[in-house]
Amino acid sequence: MDSSAERVAALLLAFADKGADGDHKVSELARAVGRERSQVSRMLHALQRSGLVEQDEETRRYRLGWPLLVLASGAGDTALLRAARPVLRKIVAHTGEVALLSVQQGNRSLTVLREESAQSLRAGGWVGRSSPMHCTASGRALLFDSDDQLVDALTADDLLAPAHGLTGPRSLDELLARLRTERQRGYSLASEEVEIGLTSVGIPVRAPAGDLVAVLNISGPTSRMIPRIDDIARRLRAAAGGLEAALAHPLRSGTR
Repeated sequence: MDSSAERVAALLLAFADKGADGDHKVSELARAVGRERSQVSRMLHALQRSGLVEQDEETRRYRLGWPLLVLASGAGDTALLRAARPVLRKIVAHTGEVALLSVQQGNRSLTVLREESAQSLRAGGWVGRSSPMHCTASGRALLFDSDDQLVDALTADDLLAPAHGLTGPRSLDELLARLRTERQRGYSLASEEVEIGLTSVGIPVRAPAGDLVAVLNISGPTSRMIPRIDDIARRLRAAAGGLEAALAHPLRSGTR
């Protein structure tokens, strides 16, 4: 007979079907875990009181809560997170904009570190937030090593979603064309593709073996970012190089 902890764990894992940003009806979750609807409802109410899940007041659907997403974001590569913190601080000091570290989580870009800017007008993702890969600087930079078939598999569902007037790619061909340009110049640029007035630049970070493990990202208001894209990309390249060196020589950099 399974324990209460095992039942709760199974329920939380059932949310993975739609990713961190997906939501579910109680009946869907009950079917997924093979439990009575009333029993699942009681567990969800308990999880909601702790903030681990949230319920939409209009649709009555449940989604994972931010405390759980933030907790999960810290469960990744400890060496990468520790080495990235001073790098993000340096980026913010030099650019005055928000700096982010993102990793791939399934077909999403997940923000795992964020360093704030002192600017009164700030922008960018927050820790624990996951975003589509086709229309974000971090997401497209994470796709740099993916072949066309994998890019299609990772972005097909999101490319079908309405664009709402934003400037993100609306077809696979358009996405692949942007990726070819961005790979050639070495950085991704997403201007007003997710949010009006928001522009982001992303640079891949590679492990010593050459695998793409993360993306450094600077995000800020378009009015401040666009005139400085070349300088921002140059600073991000230098920062990515410093982070890669820290990952290659953890003892020398103080990362353990």
